[in-house]
Amino acid sequence: GMWSNAITLFCVVLGAMVAVPVGLGLTGFVLEQAKPSPEYEWAFKFGCIWGVFFFAVNVLRLATDRTSKVRMKFFKPLDAGGGILLGLFVAYMLTLTSFSAMTLFMPFAAGVWKTAEAAPWQSSTIANFAQPMSAAVTAFHGPETLNQIRSQ
Repeated sequence: GMWSNAITLFCVVLGAMVAVPVGLGLTGFVLEQAKPSPEYEWAFKFGCIWGVFFFAVNVLRLATDRTSKVRMKFFKPLDAGGGILLGLFVAYMLTLTSFSAMTLFMPFAAGVWKTAEAAPWQSSTIANFAQPMSAAVTAFHGPETLNQIRSQ
């Protein structure tokens, strides 16, 4: 319902705010240990950020489920409609676009995916989809953190 999706949205956004700096820090450690060739460093950065994100969201979700035993009751039509809308927004912020699109800048910066060969609408679509999470990361951590994601 609406309450569960609101909690999930909170966990996704907070998990992303934790995943970016911790994932970037973990990347340095992993690169030092693995010593991959430079053309594959982006994949380690991508994997570290997504791994921390997955772990953070699951820990946050587990913590909120354990601490919030009370279920919020809403007016039935509001719960049904609001639950659907919040669920769609969670999907937008997480998998469909925003966090995924923001992390797709890593292979672009590494030159693995050639943006010069893409149609203009493809480049603008990814940039537009990444905007909500990029704005949140910039507001929470500053523009230099976002630049670390968007550069090799």
